[in-house]
Amino acid sequence: MIDRRTKQYAAWLILAITGLLTPLIAWKVQVALNSNSNDVRDWLPAQYPETAEYKEFFRRFGSEDFVAASWPGCTLDDPLLDRFAERLRTPARQRLIRHVSTGTELARALQEAPLSLSHDAAIGRLKGSIVGSDERATCAVITLTDEGHHYLAAPLAEIREAAKEAGLPAGSLKLGGPPVVNAAINQESSQSLVRLAMLAMGIGLVIAWWCFRDMQLTLMVLAVGLFSATASLAVVTLCGVPLNAILITMAPLVYVSGMSGGIHLLNYYLDAVKEGTLDPVQHAVKHAMLPLALAAGTTAIGLMSLEFADLLPIREFGRFSAIGIVISVIVQFTLLPAYLTLWPPRLKHGSSREGDKSNSLDRSVDSAIRQFATWVIFRRNWFTALFVLLMVVGSYGLARVQTSIEIIRLFSPRTPVLADYAFLEQQLGGLVPMEVILRFDNSSPHSIGSRLALMSAIQSDLHTLPSVSGSLSAATFAPPVSGRIRSLTGITLHRRLAKSGYLMVEDKAEYWRISVRVRAEDIDYDLFHEQLAQKIAPEIAAAGMAQEVTTSYTGTVPIIYKARRSLLQGMILGFGTDVLLLVVAAVFATRHWSNGVLLLLGSMFPMVIVFGWMGLAGIVVDVGSVMTPCVALGVTVDDVIHFILWFRRGISSGHRVDDAVLLAYDGCARAMYQSWGVIGLGLSAFALSSFVPTFRFGALMIALLTVGLAGNLIFLPALLSGPLGQWIARAVRRQHPTVDVPEHKSLN
Repeated sequence: MIDRRTKQYAAWLILAITGLLTPLIAWKVQVALNSNSNDVRDWLPAQYPETAEYKEFFRRFGSEDFVAASWPGCTLDDPLLDRFAERLRTPARQRLIRHVSTGTELARALQEAPLSLSHDAAIGRLKGSIVGSDERATCAVITLTDEGHHYLAAPLAEIREAAKEAGLPAGSLKLGGPPVVNAAINQESSQSLVRLAMLAMGIGLVIAWWCFRDMQLTLMVLAVGLFSATASLAVVTLCGVPLNAILITMAPLVYVSGMSGGIHLLNYYLDAVKEGTLDPVQHAVKHAMLPLALAAGTTAIGLMSLEFADLLPIREFGRFSAIGIVISVIVQFTLLPAYLTLWPPRLKHGSSREGDKSNSLDRSVDSAIRQFATWVIFRRNWFTALFVLLMVVGSYGLARVQTSIEIIRLFSPRTPVLADYAFLEQQLGGLVPMEVILRFDNSSPHSIGSRLALMSAIQSDLHTLPSVSGSLSAATFAPPVSGRIRSLTGITLHRRLAKSGYLMVEDKAEYWRISVRVRAEDIDYDLFHEQLAQKIAPEIAAAGMAQEVTTSYTGTVPIIYKARRSLLQGMILGFGTDVLLLVVAAVFATRHWSNGVLLLLGSMFPMVIVFGWMGLAGIVVDVGSVMTPCVALGVTVDDVIHFILWFRRGISSGHRVDDAVLLAYDGCARAMYQSWGVIGLGLSAFALSSFVPTFRFGALMIALLTVGLAGNLIFLPALLSGPLGQWIARAVRRQHPTVDVPEHKSLN
């Protein structure tokens, strides 16, 4: 038996280590938030054909990303446009900005020798991409260096500063393009997490105080969740991994897990104090060890199974969430016991504390819980039938769930980037790049003029598609096929077109690029791909080049579509493996299949109901929704395992099934609704975010935890008081376990 002084020394040592780690953790958390990066093209694994095609495209042509900059009144004859471009080309900005071109400059170049196009012909080639449909509105097109792509906030700040130097009115500059959207995602996701995390903690603090009515206990359990979450973010930084919109939800998951376990442990401690146990801290740790370790261990293993997911952010979410879960368990069984050892709450041992208003409220709540439990048990058959029916309907809706990773969907209508995009698409056209690559063998007998004619014909056909506003290719910057081109040698023309960035000549082939501008809308890529093929294939056949041309498609559009499919697969894989491992662990730990069935139903119920409703209502699953089932599962599983173990203890101590259910209510119900209040209502603060993934995360968390609470306080007890509970009771009695059941109030 360890004496009290030794325990106090150990507790001070734990707190000293925690204090030393806190500054390092705070620093690494700040680094992690600044590293937020959300380029979907980096999410797909190398073995995907889409990834390989994009890498080949990038090797030949470089990044297709561009920043489109315009403003009201930005036209081909606007002198501000020339001054703006000059400011962007200063040597100080070349570290972040690779190239700048304007609609005015491109139109002028097309009209000058050697092309010598007419004004109308030049504008026609640029319409829908760099020049608007009114043939006057235009923009500056800015490409970034590799360093600029890595730190998006810096080049965008330089672009805005250049606009200010050129004399543009404040607030008039409109920016669009993939780098602008990615930078907005990085900023919105980080800011919303930090800003609303403080509100979430504040709400959790108030509710925890209301539950425990002791500020000391409230701060203890909050410290457990907060330290676990921040330490987990610090681990991400230490491993050199940047955050993204999916991985960032790891922090709330660990916070939820730490808070939930801490609340259960604290309730064991308070029960032990009220019962007069000599060492309530040791008693609490002893009784909480099995359920918390079982829930955390199986959840962590289930999260590690996400290593088999396709999307890199989902794999990282699983990897670091598993590490975070382990950290939260360590914190629960070290930091919280250390607090309780050094600063135990002022409660009277073995006393009912008659006359204490706080205790009077406790007794009222306990009485209400007991009445509710009796009401549920008496109507168990009706509740079982109702909840099973709800799961059947939810399963039908679950099969209809749709996913979306459309970038524009991530922002609320009030976000400035949406207003900028709407302006630019109305003035100029689509801003999402889609690349069509035509590969010609060097053995092709067709002349360069024939190939340019093919490019021009394909572009004309593609412009008839509703989602396409315009396109650029080598034909855009070449002389007319019927005129000047005949006087140029093949070598000279190749060199000129290669400088345009739309033709790449390699040893055995030529690669001709058509950069299609697609509007920022959630298109069906399968249908769009088919439409592109139906436009391109006939033109190739008509030119007699079907045997010598190979067509491929790459860019942002196909990668986003592939990532969307992987998103749903990742959600199913993550939640499914978590539940499966939990069920298997429960069966092995209790040595009876019926416990696995209970855990399966209790864990699946919230996800089936909430996501089934989303499927029936047509609400899409986005990057803010995809990991919420795994986050909510931590709380739900904690509650289910505790309830089942309390029920088994009741049976093993000789109680009837209904009395064992009441014992489980007495032992768990308080911690269940406290977890719902502190965690669910606390995280619901994220629903106030203007960043849609953060909003969805907060809304879904409160929905999942509310449905989970209803399932654990109604569906689970109804099942336990019915035939399934009878089977479990018979199995427990056959096993004759030696379970230490704490003294408890009479069940009569």
